[in-house]
Amino acid sequence: KGQYGAPQSESKLGGYWKLRFTTAADASFSASKERGIISTSQVIDARKGTLTNVIDFEKGNLKGFRVVVQGEPFGPDILDLSFTKIHIFRKSRFPRLFGHFTIWLPSRLIRFLASWGKQGAKPSGPYLKIRYLDNNLRMHTTDKGNWFIQSRLD
Repeated sequence: KGQYGAPQSESKLGGYWKLRFTTAADASFSASKERGIISTSQVIDARKGTLTNVIDFEKGNLKGFRVVVQGEPFGPDILDLSFTKIHIFRKSRFPRLFGHFTIWLPSRLIRFLASWGKQGAKPSGPYLKIRYLDNNLRMHTTDKGNWFIQSRLD
């Protein structure tokens, strides 16, 4: 479901977003000689319920990677997150064989086992809480207390 029970097609979260500020040290990348300029963005597909973090590198053998996260509403302003897979893109002489591979993450199974028999007011794993959302700007905090501010690209 979309925000506040609205249909997913009406969700303001859907679309392309650019990270403008974060307090999370593991979510920001600085340019380097080896990798060049690093671009980050996020694609949210409200119909599928996925948030895909996009990281692309200007230089080096690693072209980029995509972290796919399943988002499930857990109240009007909280998304329960399950990291499902990572797509890795590399430069290769044989791109069809070695240019792309996927690592599947068993986060749903781990969360299920960790929450067995527990009923709580908060999600059992990572989540984000929407603090502000309009057509062009989004602010949210994570379960770790980090802030993310993003602007719409499309």
